[in-house]
Amino acid sequence: MNKSKQYYIEIDSISVNVTEEVYRAYKRPIWRERKRRKVRAKYELSLDMMREGIADLKPLLENQVTDNISLSDALATLSDGDRRLIEALFYECMTEREYAAKAGISQKNVNKKKQRILANLEKLLSS
Repeated sequence: MNKSKQYYIEIDSISVNVTEEVYRAYKRPIWRERKRRKVRAKYELSLDMMREGIADLKPLLENQVTDNISLSDALATLSDGDRRLIEALFYECMTEREYAAKAGISQKNVNKKKQRILANLEKLLSS
């Protein structure tokens, strides 16, 4: 720990001088969320990103058109609860945490359900 460096946190628009330990404890959740968003951005495509890169999606869309089952048909095979989860996450742009709070379950449970549903949809669409 560098003793000569001064650390400040902003509270109600006032800079407060604090120890390095307090500074790190205060900033740690902010740093974690920033890292979480950076990691999530690698794995999730936003609608805007998809629109901008529509040429990259063309082969996928062509394959989808020629498949035996469409996405809407595959979604129709889901249970009501599974369909609500997919609609909330992908059409209403809710986060897993928001949906978990709304449904009264843990975020981890929402993630497991999402992964299971997506795997099932992938199987249906690839058959």
